Amino acid sequence: MARTGCQRSIPLDPQVFSIQKLGGCVICKVCPQRNGKLRAMKACHVAEHCATKLHKDSFILSLRTQEKKNRSLLARSLSPPLTPAAHSRLTYDLSPPEDPERPTTPSPPSVTSAEDDDNDHDHEQLPQLWDPSTQMFAIEEPDLYSELIAARNRGDTLFTCSLQPLADELGLDDDDMLDPPPDDNEFGLFLEDEEDHINNQRMDDSTYPWPSKATFITDLLFGSTRLRFSEAQKKAVLSWAREMGAQNVPTLYALRKAQDHVRSCVGNPTCKVTASSGNIFYINAIGSAIAKDYSNPLTRFSMHDYPEDGRGNMSQVHHGSKMLHELPEELLVPSVRVNNNIYFRNELLQSTTGFFIPTRFFQGNISSRDAERASLQVLALGHPVVRTEAGFAVDPERVILEVSSFQRTYIDLQTDVHLCGFTSTSQSFAAGMPNPLREKSNGRLVLTVPLIIFMDDVSGNVSKQWNKHHAVYMSNASMPREMLEKEFCVRFVSSSPHASPMELIKAVKESIAAAAEEGIVAYDCKHRDEVMLIPYGLFEAGDNPMQAEECSHGGLHCNYFCRTCKVGGTMSMKQSDEGYLKLFEIGELRRPEETIQQILEQIELSKLSGGTTKVQNAVSLTGTRDTTSASIVDRLLELGKRLRKREPGKPAINEREVRQTLEREYEEMLGGLSVEDHINPLLDMPGLNIHQDTPTEILHTILLGVVKYFWGQTIWILDKAHLVKTFQTRLDNINKDGLNSPTLGAEYICRYSGSLIGKHFKSLAQLMPFLIYDLVPSTVLNGWTVIGQLVVLLWHTRIDDIEEYLTRLTRTIDDFLNISVQCAPSIILTKSKFHFLLHIPAYIRRFGPPILFSTEHFESFNSVFRLSCVHSNRQAPSRDSCNAFAYNDILKHVATGGFWMESKSKRWMHAAPGVLNYIANHPEQRHLLGVPTVHENHPGTVFQASSVIAVNGDKVTIGKYAILRGNELSIGKIVEIIVSESNTRLATHIVVRPLHFLPDIHPQLRLPQLQLADEDRLLLPSDILSAVNVQHDCASSSCDEFVSVNTRQERTETTKMKTSLIHKNTGRFVLNAHSLHNYALISQVIPHPLRMAMNLPYFPNSREVRLKAARAVRAKKAGNPAEGTGSAPPVFERTTRKSKQGGKGKKAQQVAAGPSLQPPIPPTPVHLTASHPPPIPAYAGPYHHAMQPPTGIPPTPVHLTASHPPPMLAYAGPYHHAMYPSPYVFPQGPFMYPLPSPANTHWHAGP
Repeated sequence: MARTGCQRSIPLDPQVFSIQKLGGCVICKVCPQRNGKLRAMKACHVAEHCATKLHKDSFILSLRTQEKKNRSLLARSLSPPLTPAAHSRLTYDLSPPEDPERPTTPSPPSVTSAEDDDNDHDHEQLPQLWDPSTQMFAIEEPDLYSELIAARNRGDTLFTCSLQPLADELGLDDDDMLDPPPDDNEFGLFLEDEEDHINNQRMDDSTYPWPSKATFITDLLFGSTRLRFSEAQKKAVLSWAREMGAQNVPTLYALRKAQDHVRSCVGNPTCKVTASSGNIFYINAIGSAIAKDYSNPLTRFSMHDYPEDGRGNMSQVHHGSKMLHELPEELLVPSVRVNNNIYFRNELLQSTTGFFIPTRFFQGNISSRDAERASLQVLALGHPVVRTEAGFAVDPERVILEVSSFQRTYIDLQTDVHLCGFTSTSQSFAAGMPNPLREKSNGRLVLTVPLIIFMDDVSGNVSKQWNKHHAVYMSNASMPREMLEKEFCVRFVSSSPHASPMELIKAVKESIAAAAEEGIVAYDCKHRDEVMLIPYGLFEAGDNPMQAEECSHGGLHCNYFCRTCKVGGTMSMKQSDEGYLKLFEIGELRRPEETIQQILEQIELSKLSGGTTKVQNAVSLTGTRDTTSASIVDRLLELGKRLRKREPGKPAINEREVRQTLEREYEEMLGGLSVEDHINPLLDMPGLNIHQDTPTEILHTILLGVVKYFWGQTIWILDKAHLVKTFQTRLDNINKDGLNSPTLGAEYICRYSGSLIGKHFKSLAQLMPFLIYDLVPSTVLNGWTVIGQLVVLLWHTRIDDIEEYLTRLTRTIDDFLNISVQCAPSIILTKSKFHFLLHIPAYIRRFGPPILFSTEHFESFNSVFRLSCVHSNRQAPSRDSCNAFAYNDILKHVATGGFWMESKSKRWMHAAPGVLNYIANHPEQRHLLGVPTVHENHPGTVFQASSVIAVNGDKVTIGKYAILRGNELSIGKIVEIIVSESNTRLATHIVVRPLHFLPDIHPQLRLPQLQLADEDRLLLPSDILSAVNVQHDCASSSCDEFVSVNTRQERTETTKMKTSLIHKNTGRFVLNAHSLHNYALISQVIPHPLRMAMNLPYFPNSREVRLKAARAVRAKKAGNPAEGTGSAPPVFERTTRKSKQGGKGKKAQQVAAGPSLQPPIPPTPVHLTASHPPPIPAYAGPYHHAMQPPTGIPPTPVHLTASHPPPMLAYAGPYHHAMYPSPYVFPQGPFMYPLPSPANTHWHAGP
């Protein structure tokens, strides 16, 4: 409805605007501050500013606040209270004052009223009243504020939302996250009393710290990392909610205010970093993330505070030797809590057995070797103390004592006047008392926190265009593997498209060092008390190129290509017999001290004449190349060349002056810091030996390394022989049940064989021998069989006997390397990842099962990071990502019951019950936060009348296979599921048909053979333990019949045909022991003699195989490949031959020759009988590591008798590593357990 009214020009309203004394700018006093400052504008822009929705909404909000505070004052005022309508009736004179330095004080506004043509109406719709084309704006008399309130109460639409231009792309050009433009900062009028509610919120509110349930739920939705919303999408969602009649829908302004309030309660960890190169990026403080882990019940109750001696069992990081034996003194867990008393290391205490000085705390069990049935106890390794007349005498021999026997702390003993000092021989122990951390922690429990740091390069775009960012993530290694794999437990630390990886990692190191120096005071929700935390880096995870850069190593293509040891040399040296054999061994280990010295030498060489060649030679001879100091070296080399260059007509600068100039430039580049501050910061990081703490990563080294190489060569052989279609048909018809792996699309895998990713190679490694048994040469088939064994061993989640496991793993790696050099003798020279396999056993002993230092969950988190990059305007990508992830961590922490320090009351608080109950009752919201929802299905539950749930949760379908419980484990085929009439969703009995093991393993596949029985058995649902992958024995049954069947697309049968394989009904099957799913049960169900036969080595003499490969490499280089092998060329060597058309004077045409396909030669079958177990060939020598020389102990012969099954195949000597001393026997005793020497740190069961 159009309205008219009287207008007249008046000065600026002092309640809304003010004028600066200097400059004459107009200040708006009602709009929100921006970067801590009021909004200033020129006088000519006031009208435009008043036309913005931000100013309108802010004015109404300030108006209501003013009315509440000054209602009585306004009632006595001569002029009526300023209302929205009155404010709208004002006309502002925007002419500048005469004296800018001393502006005239604006007079109080005068209000001009106008007759309302329609006074009978209580409500009018808000028209378009602002005129941006003039310097004056006017509106009529009605009290629109009251009208808006009434309209809102009736549920009417207050505003219309204009559509975005069609050219705009949602989600790709958002506003700046921290500083949104003033004209687009709000959406909808801020009519609720939300700001007052936020600022004056009480801790007993049902949704504390959020002002309302609607605000909390909206924040939860918009704060998901997996479901990012752009600003336009948020507006659309809120508009949709209002149109659907939702009550109390918050505005974007209210939501941001609530987010700021929550962030101020918990604390914002984002801080700015400026690198020495000038690059600017942001980082989220690591101490803040660690404090959240300990104050959140989801993470705290799963943590292990102390390393654990598993006595041969290994499943977690805290079982590894580094945490148990090899940490420096300052990073050992310094204290333990016993009966509310805090005991520190290196302090005298009194126990039930006497006096004692603990030096190390750890967990272990002393009642049973079976860790699952034994209860863990916190134990202390330390020195017994005897009280004598001369004082306390400390026994240098260490013993193990249960901490539950501790009675009096060092502080308690100090109050005893009868206590004397230490004897003269024990004064060194008294020097460290009390522990300095006791005073620093103010009596709190002090714990150390191991961290896993991951760094990778990732694209910030969803499209194929590469937008390179370096990102750093972190995990708390105190949590078990099951938690570390969860997205909820991955913490974003930093990212930048500009800063180098070493600049990022230096900031991470400084953040860890600052947290360790000051100590992180957090709330321990497990013990309901404050703790002090000291973080340290446990190991650096990443792919091989990134780990090489972290080690200041030249990379995979150096002469000395290994970042862990010094194996390698020139190509001629590596092709010799001696050099070739050394590639199969572990060389002298690299040390950070040597690497630092080599970097410093390269910097000095860059100052010399001919420095470029000297530096290149130094890198070639050592393999050391530091990217952090590379800018210094390159600058000195460039300046040196320019100074030493002789120009016509100018005298040459003598070398002394050149060196002086270079030294001055060098000092300027150092910037007053030491040279150590300009090299790799990880080389001297406390608790980190970077060469030994960058474990070989199985995703990139195994799946995307050696498995990918074998796949490429195998598909090349199949393509040359025109057998890809046969392979595709077999893959399409193979049994995939019991693998628990993604669907294997046969057409995709064969069509895009060069573009497969890790999940494809993981699935292929479990199935390839069943697909290519008669399509490739026997050496290739053997290679895939060993790959299947290797992948199963490396993806173990639990190791029951570490010595037996490492023996099997080492033998499998040796077999795989021997088969690889048979297929391609030069592979060990050109593919460094094959050598990296040799270091995996040492890393397993140091950090636990390889899956713990796999990067699959970190790589998966890259997609979350990529979404944060997409929803940013890319003006400050590092800041935007850090702020987004920082608030997401805060949101997850508060919503899941985490504690934080409330600034006003100085108390530890957690969210109100309304918040916690909502998360508990809404699994879909937990999923958005990264908290997985466990769907429990009881064993025996029937699905779609065709499958039943096994004990471990697997779904076993009729016609498929399962592991059965009985007097001993067995395998059977599900024939029928019997249910009761009263409950058809619950099985009462299962009809199965057993499969019996044959006495011999398969002659080609080296896997157990099964024969289907004729009789059926009736079992209970609780006897179905798990699904298992069983394949039809097509090799023995000669399944070569194919038929054409219709394909299915879009869940519909089409007229398009495909080839299908028909299995012959012979009842012969093969157990897939390469299956990763349920590998432990599969190993238990296989009879012991068959397991022994499967573990027999492929080559009795590895040295001869490797020397033959070395001769083949030299022969190929000389141009006579057949001379080196004496037979057909290796199957993976893509040899060339000259065309018959080649002639003299013309370049001969090179044509790639296909592989020499030979029929597979099956190995001699191993016949096993109960009375005559097979003899076990032993390796020629023990496995030795470079850090410990051979023991010289002759191998012990293995005697087999008919009454005793053959023992596990083992090396003739023990597995050695210099980092791990000889094991000691753990003797029995009531309370104390003496150790032979202080160096002994590993337990073994006593007699």
